[in-house]
Amino acid sequence: MKQKTTTGMLFISAVLLGAFIWFVERDSETTQQKKQQRITLFNIRPETIDRLELERGGVLIECSKASGEWRLSKPVDAPVNRAIVEQMIAGMSAVERGELILSETLDERGLTPSDYGFDDPRARITYDNNLGTFTWLIGRDTPLGDTLYVMSEENGDVISAPKALLQMIPEDPAWIRDRTLFNNTASSVRRIDLRRQAGFLQMARTDDNNWVMQQPHAGPADNLSVNTLLETLLSAQIGIFVADEQTDLTIYGLEEAEFELTLFTENEETQTLLIGKPRPDRPEERYAKWIDSDSVFTVPSKWAAEFELKADSLRRRTLLDIPRQQISRLTISAGENQTELVQTNGQWHVVRPARWAAEPAAVDQLLDAIANSVILEFIDNPNTNQIAVIDTASWSVTFGSDDSQHTLQISEPLDDGLMMVRRDQSPSFELIAGGTFEDAFRNPLFYRTRSVLEIAPEQIKAVTLTAADREFRIEKTDGRFTAADRKQNPDPDVLQELTAELAGLRAERYVAFNPESLGSYGLDNPQARLSIALQGTNILGRVLLLGGTAEDGRYAMLQGQPVVFVLPERSAEILTQELTQPLEKEPEEITQP
Repeated sequence: MKQKTTTGMLFISAVLLGAFIWFVERDSETTQQKKQQRITLFNIRPETIDRLELERGGVLIECSKASGEWRLSKPVDAPVNRAIVEQMIAGMSAVERGELILSETLDERGLTPSDYGFDDPRARITYDNNLGTFTWLIGRDTPLGDTLYVMSEENGDVISAPKALLQMIPEDPAWIRDRTLFNNTASSVRRIDLRRQAGFLQMARTDDNNWVMQQPHAGPADNLSVNTLLETLLSAQIGIFVADEQTDLTIYGLEEAEFELTLFTENEETQTLLIGKPRPDRPEERYAKWIDSDSVFTVPSKWAAEFELKADSLRRRTLLDIPRQQISRLTISAGENQTELVQTNGQWHVVRPARWAAEPAAVDQLLDAIANSVILEFIDNPNTNQIAVIDTASWSVTFGSDDSQHTLQISEPLDDGLMMVRRDQSPSFELIAGGTFEDAFRNPLFYRTRSVLEIAPEQIKAVTLTAADREFRIEKTDGRFTAADRKQNPDPDVLQELTAELAGLRAERYVAFNPESLGSYGLDNPQARLSIALQGTNILGRVLLLGGTAEDGRYAMLQGQPVVFVLPERSAEILTQELTQPLEKEPEEITQP
């Protein structure tokens, strides 16, 4: 078979399309009446044709349509380019007839079909439609040379037609063959198997539409990288068709192919492509064939080079392979300590070791560490020491939802500063940057809301401050604060600062939960005690104890809550200001005359 390149296919497509446009539109300037009077040569509707047979230059080409799809049946059973076949039929159906010479006229003139070149026709056109089978022969050119003779085998009439008709009949079936390698869409592929000298590579798509690597390593794959590879696989086109008969495959390097690519689709169909050695005369192309077909063709060598990729380039490089917004449960285990957080109605709560509202920024910090961690290196065959490090990992993080959860075992920083991580008891470990997971993440108090008090000013009934053996008390009467000591008045500036601070008092950090002793914080004998009596709420009041000085503030705790925290120094100053000030003038004693 003649070896035509894709240039030939583009040429015939251009010829067919140009001829079609020429036939249909060249008389666009004529009147509608003339258009109606125009008579075509074949007088057919393209949609009615279900078989087309073309013969030219000793080459027989047959195409048949079944279930709306065209397929090549001769000289080989193969897919065809549907667009080219339909353009070709549309162009033929638009060919206008010229001079008509009836068979009776031929007899009268003593002429035979051989006088018009039909004893050895240059081409033959046969088609089947809903009316039957019809065959037309193409003979020699007319004397003027701008048209040629066409004869119907059914009635022997000779008709002149444009020479472009001959150009519509390909001399090589390769011109109309489909050059698409894979007809699958990327979304329909469920598995990719690639056998190669660099090792067997196998990828599979999970039910939740994520890719996982099964060979040479087991573990999550990077969805973007695999989908990019898949789009590349599906984009290739056949170069030329080399042979269609059974032949010696060693000539093409296909007996032991360098690559064997198999795609599995969602309907359990498979397509396996063998790729052999490069063409000696054109190394930019490689020989290839389908495993269940004798046809040999070429594919671009540059495309085949994509199969040399390293398996690690397809592995997921992040610890998180689910959308972050799907995480609704977190469990941090460190030794005997366990912290559990649950998200409900968009709000995070600590449910273990105690029930607390969670600090959103703290939870986000942990989620950021999980989501933004980059795997720097994979350890697929860990040694004894590495296994021991993971088995004795100091802490772990479990994340996910009620339906699906994943666990990360996290080591202490190694000698090189990196951290070793194992995901879901995988036999492979990963190395990530040191410091990605902070020590603070192990402390349950890290996730407790930093809001210590949120008391609206209108809820305050009375405030008592005891500090340095002095006591200050103010009470609200008829909506106004007064001092318990009649010789004192509430300090309005202090009262304004105090109520504003109590409306949103936040801790700088938390120090201890259920401490064995309060002495080290100066809270066994507090330096100051602030008592707030409340109204309009089911809570009678709050008592804030302030202890010794910390590096970044003052130790403090709420009476009845075994949690020690640090208040910013400015907050401590505001909360321990003297609440009252002496009256400007003491009332004079009035005596009876």
